[in-house]
Amino acid sequence: MNHRDIFFRSALMASLILSVGCGGSDEAKAPAPAAKVQVEKTVDLKPWKDAIEKKDLRKYGEQIFMAKGSNTCNDCHGKDGKSGRLADESADLTKPATWRSTKALSGDKKKVNKALRYLLSNGATKFNEEFVQGHSDLGWDWSKSGATSYNIQMFGVTQSSTMAVLKKIRKTLKKEGIDLPKDDLPTFGSKAALTFVRSLSGDGEGKGKGKGKGKGKGKGKGKGKSKGKR
Repeated sequence: MNHRDIFFRSALMASLILSVGCGGSDEAKAPAPAAKVQVEKTVDLKPWKDAIEKKDLRKYGEQIFMAKGSNTCNDCHGKDGKSGRLADESADLTKPATWRSTKALSGDKKKVNKALRYLLSNGATKFNEEFVQGHSDLGWDWSKSGATSYNIQMFGVTQSSTMAVLKKIRKTLKKEGIDLPKDDLPTFGSKAALTFVRSLSGDGEGKGKGKGKGKGKGKGKGKGKSKGKR
């Protein structure tokens, strides 16, 4: 094989290599398809504190109060607020004047509501350990209540079955365009539950208050006597 043949063959090999390389380059340089950008639809939700009326708050409070399970509100106090499993040692919710909180705070309803919302939000254990010291401005006095603490079985809205009800309410409110943040569940639950409890005695908003007005003067005297005997 002479030098001319060797040169020719070398050139041919180089040409073939370049043609293969160029053939792949077009595919490599092809532009990648544009990534699809998903745009989530945002819905403006109204804050629950502004969007929920008192009558609806009472409705949700009833759902919370009626949660099924052990150590729920109605389990200890009864569905009527006074004939539950622990009726002998738990408060009669139809008689606010007899509540420990009412006595300890000398009947100041605003202070009592604040104390009860704390109790319902956190349960008795935390209340017993922290509330009096952390809210000394309220003037809580256990000696006036005839007790030194709340029963630690009082879990408030932190009880598991009750919290499950709260989570369902949260989903319902979201569908209705109302925002109830997860961190607000104890606050919302305590406020709603207390609204319902107050209505059991006619001492609050909603159904209970309406009944008080509707009964009129004719039955007032008889009812007053029966209440006095309890």
